[in-house]
Amino acid sequence: MKTVLCILALLLSSTVAAKEWNNPFDGIESGEYRLITTLGLGSGELQLNDQRDFFGYVSVGVTPAGGVWQVNLQFSRFNDNHVRINQVGLNFKVDFTLNCYVQCLYWMAGWNYADVDLNDVRKHGYWYHHKDKWHQYDVYDKGKDWYYDGHYYHVIDASGSDSFWNLGLGYRFMWNQDFDTSIEYNYNDINSVYRVNLGHLRTLSLNFSYRF
Repeated sequence: MKTVLCILALLLSSTVAAKEWNNPFDGIESGEYRLITTLGLGSGELQLNDQRDFFGYVSVGVTPAGGVWQVNLQFSRFNDNHVRINQVGLNFKVDFTLNCYVQCLYWMAGWNYADVDLNDVRKHGYWYHHKDKWHQYDVYDKGKDWYYDGHYYHVIDASGSDSFWNLGLGYRFMWNQDFDTSIEYNYNDINSVYRVNLGHLRTLSLNFSYRF
């Protein structure tokens, strides 16, 4: 019991001592932390369709005045005319070194929640393997009156949601203490929505960030 009390006392004392450091609002007012906003524009490739199309994101977050890491709340959108993905997530960016004053490489990781809309997606082949080869609500595609892998084509118009992680790499160039541009590559592991395995979404974007 004495051991437990000692551990609790140490934790409480360290929490009190670090109160000012852990409070982001006080840190922003004192200049220790800065708000950072980012606009990213580029393209993405969904493994399901294997074609590149528009991808973009906006984010707002917190970063120390000296850089090194960022924590961002991010909203992004991808649309290839057959699959539309709107996602919101928490993303972490960490520099590989501690002295990135002008340019730097960094890695990213995050957790996302996405709303996915499927528009005339053809159900066939490897990505759609499921214990139910077709479903009563799938529409038969009369324009494809032949067999593929032993099964008819079906068309899916549906929507769903999923949560997934992402990993990525970035390169940042600081023009001054307030403004930077960066290039980011991200791998999003989306998985299945409405019995359709979308595979992964790979994105490449050019980003513009401003610190307040």
